[in-house]
Amino acid sequence: MKTNKILMAGALALSMVLSGGMLSGCSNSSTKDTKTTEVAKKKEVKTLGKKTKDSKSLKFTNITGKKITVFETKSSSEESFSDNLLENGDAVKNKEERTLYYTVKENDKLDVKVGLQDQDKTFVFKDVDSADTKKVDVSLKEDKVNLDVTKKDGSTVTLTPSEDSAKTEDEKKDEQEVKQEEKKEETAKTDSSNKSNTSDSKKDNTASTTNTSSNKNNSSSSKPSNSSNSSSSKPSNNNSSNSSKPAEHTHNWVAQYKTVNVPEKGHNEQVLVQAAYDEQVPITEMKAHSICNQCGADLTGLDIDAHFKNSYFNGGDCGGYHTEWREDVTGYKTVHHEAVYETRYVVDSPATTRQELVGYKCSSCGKTKAN
Repeated sequence: MKTNKILMAGALALSMVLSGGMLSGCSNSSTKDTKTTEVAKKKEVKTLGKKTKDSKSLKFTNITGKKITVFETKSSSEESFSDNLLENGDAVKNKEERTLYYTVKENDKLDVKVGLQDQDKTFVFKDVDSADTKKVDVSLKEDKVNLDVTKKDGSTVTLTPSEDSAKTEDEKKDEQEVKQEEKKEETAKTDSSNKSNTSDSKKDNTASTTNTSSNKNNSSSSKPSNSSNSSSSKPSNNNSSNSSKPAEHTHNWVAQYKTVNVPEKGHNEQVLVQAAYDEQVPITEMKAHSICNQCGADLTGLDIDAHFKNSYFNGGDCGGYHTEWREDVTGYKTVHHEAVYETRYVVDSPATTRQELVGYKCSSCGKTKAN
């Protein structure tokens, strides 16, 4: 009988140990770390030119809407620009920022030449003072490149290119041909004048020879002498007439420009403020929860007796529970939000001025000719 009691007690203990092993231990509700760390990758800024111990740097951004394919620099006292700093296949894309490294002579400023893709003209900016410059934006207004300079004190100024640099290669070629024609005319007139002077000189020599012969004949006979003197005086008078002829005027044509005011251009457009999106809104319901009085575990839907046994065998003191009403999420509903727009005025090109070729004027006599 005693043996049976011992066996029953052992069996009961073994059953409780096995059931405790199958239950999870008492613990607070686990949490997951949902925070993520985003590492911002800095975009590598490309460079132009070579960085040396004597070089200076300048940041510029292309906002022309086109690719920059020509970028050359030089010191303001130098005559010719450097080779294109953009290698074959390289181009400064729209909204791309570059760091320019350049070297100028002492007390000199920077000259810059810029060319855009699919254009047969370049734009030259002279005496760019970079010492007080914070940044430079390369912009395009009225088919002409400009430099929008932001100074270190926050003020801004727009640099326009020299007029000659904004001309196409065909326009430069036409002007060069006009200058060559004028130079040919001037050379032809000079040659004609030299020939005239040579002819007059020959006449003077002939007259001198005739006078000498006349003087010799005069010593032997007076009549031949008078005839010779009369004959010799005619070339002398012709020479006097030729030498008094004024030299022909050669025009020195200088290009004449007028300043044209270009008004601001812009338009109204709808700007997206908030894109359309779907929001998942939770659906909740108040439900009863069984909460352990000792450890605070939520025993809803669990074997409460097994929880108490497990606590007992692990040195705990759980032995009672109570009911709490809590708001539980039972599902989600989708709420759609439409896109939000507003009307804004956008400046396509700000008001500016440009120089327009109207003709040419001689710097000596003031005569003008049309373009």
